[in-house]
Amino acid sequence: MEHIMKLYESSFEELKTGKKKREYRLNDEKRRLVRIGDTIRFLKLPNLDEEFVVDVKGIETFDNWYDCYSKYYDEDFKNRYESVDSVVQDTYDGGYYTKEESEQNGCVIFSIKKHRVAHLNSTACYLKKDNKVLMIKFAKKWGNVYAPPGGKFEEGETPLECITREYYEETGLNLINPRLQGISYWKDSSEGIIFVYTAEDFTGDLTAISEEGKLEWIKIEDLLKLTQFDQNEKFTPYLFKDKLFEGKFLLDEKCKVLKYQIREM
Repeated sequence: MEHIMKLYESSFEELKTGKKKREYRLNDEKRRLVRIGDTIRFLKLPNLDEEFVVDVKGIETFDNWYDCYSKYYDEDFKNRYESVDSVVQDTYDGGYYTKEESEQNGCVIFSIKKHRVAHLNSTACYLKKDNKVLMIKFAKKWGNVYAPPGGKFEEGETPLECITREYYEETGLNLINPRLQGISYWKDSSEGIIFVYTAEDFTGDLTAISEEGKLEWIKIEDLLKLTQFDQNEKFTPYLFKDKLFEGKFLLDEKCKVLKYQIREM
């Protein structure tokens, strides 16, 4: 689970650069939802124009700020404050928290480490037959969105091995000489690369039922009329061409494209 917290510039930079490895907060209702293994997305005040993500690796709760600040005083505060009492007083004088809410909620220390972005690489293939392309209609998982068959890598696989296996598992068809058409890099809270293939020959019989959704042959000229993932829609015009394409996409949490660029190579 991801949690959002806001910081002013000095604290933001100390955490971002790794100079500071703990975040001290009032243990209010929102903070009590945080668990070890969750992520925290810190936003920079006042404009919220910068951010970074950390993993929560430890949680310690205290009844009062004195006990809380005492735990790591030498490491986190001694170079800036004369005593633990002065840190506590600054908490109140700075308007961070009141004595009343502090006594009511207690406080918490989140020990953090830099978040390692998950790399989710995958493959996809657009198979053409009689000027039609085989697509999957994801009725349940994504809500009537169309996409080509494909999927994520298994350990040790090359892109070609991955798309060959995934395509057979999802369609019952064996691709013959699939051609790498493009590479699409994407990033949201994770990031990855889609190795996009095209093919025009195959063996085998199309499976009657796919676990992923309904398999449909779609006319090439109708592909852009379908409801597709934003990223796929953007690179659709580059399919079945002699040149490779390279795409770079910034996505929101719903896989909508916020910013992108595509070039042919």
